[in-house]
Parts: sequence; structure tokens; C-alpha cells
Amino acid sequence: METRGAPAHGEMLLNTQTLLLREYAGGRLGQDNLDVLIYNVMPDILPIHPDITPEMTHRLERLRSVPPGREKARFIQFHLLVDDLSHYGRITRRGHDRSENETGGYAFRKAEALSGEMGSLHGRLGLAIDAGEALYRSHLIVEMAVDLVIHRRQPGVVDLFSRAVEATLGERVDGLVSTLGWAYAMPEWLVRDAVMQGMAAYRDEILRRSVSLEGRVELFLRKFFGGLAGDPERRGVRALVEQGIESVADHEDFLQTTLREISASGFEGGL
Repeated sequence: METRGAPAHGEMLLNTQTLLLREYAGGRLGQDNLDVLIYNVMPDILPIHPDITPEMTHRLERLRSVPPGREKARFIQFHLLVDDLSHYGRITRRGHDRSENETGGYAFRKAEALSGEMGSLHGRLGLAIDAGEALYRSHLIVEMAVDLVIHRRQPGVVDLFSRAVEATLGERVDGLVSTLGWAYAMPEWLVRDAVMQGMAAYRDEILRRSVSLEGRVELFLRKFFGGLAGDPERRGVRALVEQGIESVADHEDFLQTTLREISASGFEGGL
């Protein structure tokens, strides 16, 4: 998921991305290649570093060919395909800047019903936002809602991701850093700093807290309200997330459509 002028918020679609890649891989996913799940979330993780922007990690050519030895870079592309279908309802060539955003995807369609209350919530703090920004922030609520539903129904998804974190940090960091440096044309020292900073937020109990309802509410408050948020704002965001959860009862259709579109695109992970 791509942010707008703020730190990355990769936790918002972590379960969705992990579940979709697990379903795509099927029986081909095993202990020897769990690190593909980590490559898959790197577009959201790297911008934790102050010298890396979300635009840098999301404006990558979606279906570019990769040379021998860089095959796992395809799973960075997988993330971006999911993002495109969630945001725009179609696969783009290189994504969009904020001013170019289309809103035909599942997350934005569902967000329309939340955007009025989103604007009111900010207004009560004296933080007026325009309709476009209210819609943007509402689509994040929708994506968090889908992730929470997945977590409640399939808690094993977080366990799978946690195992992938430990496997990658244990012996595969060098390969990850090298491939990311190639994919993004970044110096490896910068990539390594970003990876180690980002992955610290995905260890064991920190990860499990972040994917809970209260963890998601806290994430949203920290991102958009900073130190201004109090109990009324917390209640307001929690209510929006709960409303979002009700609105995504059909999220399975989105997940299945996403997998079909990725397959039809010609994407091949090569597992």
C-alpha cells in the first residue's frame, strides 16, 4: 500500500498480502522459500527509512523481466499488482502519483460510504480535510478492515508471516538486501538500514499487537492525528474501522478476483 507524504503503514495490508501470496503459491511455499513473503511487503517496509519515499518503492514497472539470480524480485511486483487492483481495479504499468489516482478499486469503492464521517471526525479536531483526502483516508480504513477480518478468521496467516520474518533474518538478509538494491537501484547500505529498521516492527509480540483492532486504531491515529488524538478521536476511528468491517462482508470476492487478475496478467513467480 502506498502512503501520501508520510511514513509507510505496511501493517494495513500485511495479512491480505500474505494470504494472497500464500494462495497463489499453494503447495510450492515451504520453509526453503518463506522469504518471498518478506520480499512481498518490502514496498511498504523500506519507506520507514527517512531517505526512502513510498513513491520510490511503488513506482516500479509491474511486470518487468528479471535476470537470473534476481527471481525473488517478482514478489515485489506481486505486492504492487495487489495494490493496483485494490486501488484502481486494474493493473497499471508503473502505478500512479497522488494527483493521478483513480478510485475504481475495491478499497476506494467501499470507502465512499465512510468518507463523510471521516471528514467530520477531522473537523471536530479543527483539522479540515477536503473530500479527496477524506476518501483516501477512508480507503485505508477499508484496507485495515479487510486485514482484520482475515486475521480473525485465519490467525495462522500472522504465524506464517512471523516464521518468514525469522527465517529471513536468520540467514537470508544478504540476498534480500542485494535483490532490493538491484530492483530499486539503491545503495545496499541504505537498503540494509531500511530493512533492519523495518523488520524490527515485525518481531513476535510487536507484530501481533500491530495487527489487532487496537493496534490498527493506534496506527491510524499516530499517522494522521499525532499528539492531538484523545479518547473522542480514538472512539471515532474505532467506530469507522468497525463500520468498515461490516462493509467488507464480500471481501472474499475481492480476494478471488485479485488472484484471477494476477494470473491473467501473465505474472509468474517461478516458485
